[in-house]
Amino acid sequence: MKHLVVEKEKMRHNLALTRERARGAALIGVLKGDAYGLGLLESARLMRDAGVRRFAVSEPSDGALLRRDGFTDEEILLLRSTAVPAEIEALLDAGLVATVGSRDAALALSGLAERRSTVAEAHLKIDTGIGRYGFLPEEFDKILSLYRYIPNLALSGVYTHLNAHARPKAVAEQLTRFRAVLTRLRSEGVETGFIHAAGSGALFRHDLPKLDAVRVGLSVSGRVPGRHGLQPVGYLEAVVTEVRWLPKGARVGTSLVHTCRRPTRVGVLPVGLADGFTVDRARRPRPLDRVRPFRAPTVRVGGPGGERAPVLGNVGLHHTVIDITPLSCGLGDTVCLDVNPLFAARLPKLYR
Repeated sequence: MKHLVVEKEKMRHNLALTRERARGAALIGVLKGDAYGLGLLESARLMRDAGVRRFAVSEPSDGALLRRDGFTDEEILLLRSTAVPAEIEALLDAGLVATVGSRDAALALSGLAERRSTVAEAHLKIDTGIGRYGFLPEEFDKILSLYRYIPNLALSGVYTHLNAHARPKAVAEQLTRFRAVLTRLRSEGVETGFIHAAGSGALFRHDLPKLDAVRVGLSVSGRVPGRHGLQPVGYLEAVVTEVRWLPKGARVGTSLVHTCRRPTRVGVLPVGLADGFTVDRARRPRPLDRVRPFRAPTVRVGGPGGERAPVLGNVGLHHTVIDITPLSCGLGDTVCLDVNPLFAARLPKLYR
């Protein structure tokens, strides 16, 4: 009765635009959050067909899934540092490149690799101001010790994460801090390897110097804020499950109530907040001095290019009521709703 439609041609368009923006830097296909809701395996296959040979995941199990699907030669980076033995064992089993963001993580990774009589490949993560994972630039002695004193650990790259929402000056300061670490490492005779810093947001919102690679995922979904020529991918497709007339003065909704000013023909859709509809609206509150009049969301009846119908009242957890009075809309007709796939993970996917 409902599914998430994923338009593969739009993904290809966004990927081509991303490659152009990257100016020759390699692309690392980021597949976290089920590829931002677009489907991990389908997105990875599409990227691979377009020439992407490096990927990044947030869970060892996602990397293992890619390996089982035939991604045997591609480099897959785990995008978070971990000192948990079970997770390290899983990433070693799947042949993933680890992220090392602390001495504890480095020691745990090296120790488990030694037990297997192998060497674990990893990228060093530098925290330049976001505070999630990584060594602070001021911890240079700890960073250098990873290269000199920890066996069974092969650091093949260094990266950081730029704040795409920050002002250009703040992003430039992050890059300065990052480059200072690289410069000091090289002055100590360290081969820093593969260097990357920008994700999709930073790539499209800031004018950045070229590094070895950029990490892209959100841009493939077309959901980078701003006007960049990207095409938003994914919409929810459902059918009208009930049609009824409401008299003048009837009320629709609970927390947000709509009062009918005339007899109104309404359609009920079996979708709501649990399916991601309007959820992204609630995540971006505006400052009080920028409050705008409420504008009801709309849906399209008949297909992506169909007639618009406004939502009446608030969107429920599993239902939405729309005004279809002037439309030739009936029971079982298709309705398309704009959703961010990231918030529609529970829905089955249909690729077109």
